Amino acid sequence: MNRDPDHLNPITLHFADAALEQAFREERARKMVKPFRVTMLGGFVVMLLFWLLLPQFFPAFPDARSRSALPMLIFLSFTLWFALRSSFPSFLRRQQSIVLGGMVGASVMCMAISSALPLALLPRLGLGILLMHTLNIYSIVRLRFPLACTGGWTTALIWVGYFGRTGSLAGTDLAISSVTLVFANVFGMIAGYQFDQGVRREFLALRLLGQERERSERLLLNVLPAAIAERLKASSDSIADHSAEVTVLFADVVGFTPLSAKKSPQELVRLLDLIFSEFDALAEKHGLEKIKTIGDAYMAAAGLPEPRANHAMAAANMAKDMLAAVARIAAETGEPLALRIGLNSGPVVAGVIGRKKFIYDLWGDTVNTASRMEAHGVPGEIQVSEATAALLRPAFALEARGAIQVDGKGEMHTFLLGAQIDPTPAAGLTTDRL
Repeated sequence: MNRDPDHLNPITLHFADAALEQAFREERARKMVKPFRVTMLGGFVVMLLFWLLLPQFFPAFPDARSRSALPMLIFLSFTLWFALRSSFPSFLRRQQSIVLGGMVGASVMCMAISSALPLALLPRLGLGILLMHTLNIYSIVRLRFPLACTGGWTTALIWVGYFGRTGSLAGTDLAISSVTLVFANVFGMIAGYQFDQGVRREFLALRLLGQERERSERLLLNVLPAAIAERLKASSDSIADHSAEVTVLFADVVGFTPLSAKKSPQELVRLLDLIFSEFDALAEKHGLEKIKTIGDAYMAAAGLPEPRANHAMAAANMAKDMLAAVARIAAETGEPLALRIGLNSGPVVAGVIGRKKFIYDLWGDTVNTASRMEAHGVPGEIQVSEATAALLRPAFALEARGAIQVDGKGEMHTFLLGAQIDPTPAAGLTTDRL
């Protein structure tokens, strides 16, 4: 037996997976409301016009309209009630059962209307009304295949049984009516089977397409910030922003190069994945945007793509948690791990580059200085520039290192970040697009 969840039962056309079948039924119920309502109202108008024009269609039977007035009134009221019933919330929950009941009820109404017609019109006009109703069951009202078959054959049995028993149809007329209704149902079953099968295949295709779209969006969000991803999907224009106040964080695992020489590729990647997965969780916790990893270095930024007043505080808190996370991993794995972190604050340019492999990156002196803060830092410490230190006072204790020589920058006054004292947010900031 085929156990694929999307496998269709060849007879009932039900999905093998119960949850998938339920999802299909719920979606189809939502999509059926409007077509069903239009069908009912359209049937109301067509039958009303047909009844009003009966004398013109059949001048030899001038009393045809008056004789069918009562059953036609019941039929029209029944049709209008069903159209209005589709607006109720309970209609969605029991839609197919309600529609099937309505179609069987309409079959009885068609029989009542036909029985009120002159006997000479029954084999032609009465049967014609029933044929249209039968084909409507298999197509327009969109019943599921087993229910459509139930409605179609029940209609045929009601008609043939009633008029055959009362003698209104006999001999050749009864035989012709029976054969005609059998062929109508066989044709309806073939068309209904193909229609239901097509609808289900379309449902699977759209479901798969939706899953692939969600997967693509998740992959895109793993590469780009959510706000940037939305802009990229909305427009093909290049994305470049100028952020006036951002804190950039660089972190590097100290001594990782000699450590990597002692490990297999699998062990090395597993260790890095463990460390950087912790950092990713901390970035999400503190609201920083991960920019990229380069080897054993990790880069993140606070204050973009959406500006925030306390960007320096957020970066400092994440840096503290990163030191604690690496210390814990070192204790758990027995590896001699230490982290060196650098922070700097100021303006940056941020944007998306690349066409086949997108990357969201930062540029500017602020980024270069943050990188130097890490490179000239102390293992197990967080080194910050004067710009960042000014934003963190008096919330954090800061230990002045004095003037140090920094590659490409010359002499700089830097600080080592101490314990948090007062969680006061930093000043405001602005962000402008280029």
